[in-house]
Amino acid sequence: MLLGVSWTSVKEIFKSHLRRRLKTRSLKSVRLIAIDEFSIRKGHQYMTVVLDLESGEILHSAEGRSADAVIPFLRRLRAARAPLMAVAMDMWPAYLLAVRDVFPEVEIVHDPYHVVSMANAAVDTTRREMYRDLRGPERNVLKGSRFLLLRGGERLDHDGLLHLERLESLNKPLFQAYLLKEDLRRFWTMPSSKAARKFLGAWIARCLATRIRPMVSLAKSLRAHRRGLLAHFDYPISTGPLEGINNKIKVLKRQAYGFRDLDYLKLRLAFIHETTPAFPG
Repeated sequence: MLLGVSWTSVKEIFKSHLRRRLKTRSLKSVRLIAIDEFSIRKGHQYMTVVLDLESGEILHSAEGRSADAVIPFLRRLRAARAPLMAVAMDMWPAYLLAVRDVFPEVEIVHDPYHVVSMANAAVDTTRREMYRDLRGPERNVLKGSRFLLLRGGERLDHDGLLHLERLESLNKPLFQAYLLKEDLRRFWTMPSSKAARKFLGAWIARCLATRIRPMVSLAKSLRAHRRGLLAHFDYPISTGPLEGINNKIKVLKRQAYGFRDLDYLKLRLAFIHETTPAFPG
């Protein structure tokens, strides 16, 4: 080092600087947050993060994706008398339990991206189950159809539409699952909560009537989380901003060749919305 100071010493100085800045951050005005997780290492090791959807700041990060990873922070919010109104998240039970435990009166808004992903997964499971049981022309039509079925209808080219027509004529149940998945996307375009409630009820009924196992399972899950889906029309928020920050996190991890010091990673995450110099991990 030019100044005779090790990288470890530089990092410790920077950590002290970030800690001092973090102590001045107030939680008293937090109204809308998003909770999600990202992978920190291979082998299903995750870190939970909480984002202020209005300021763009990561307010909290903790190892794991359990209720214990978020409850201490929520209690700090409660103690600070933050005017929290709504929380965007997926349907992960641990996060639901945590919010309901500390803020039972706050609205939970289920993220549209995750719900559409669930619908895609249900259609893909339907395809795999049917492919396993079919023979002959029907099986050949299903072959290579995975990405066609997961793609939005508006993004299909001419060949994709022709393939879809063949699927309709040879495999009605899978085509029906695809149409239900596509129709579900209309839910977030409804003009009001009342219209959305009516649409969702009708969609769930149609899905259950198909008796297609993955689609029935999806319908039951959405019925159980109906309140969180309809809350979108009072609080149109999502975890989308966190998805964007995930790209910044990946860059941060590459700069440090994988963080071994998780305390340092958490401090860096707290200021990732700023242009922060690339110090060693």
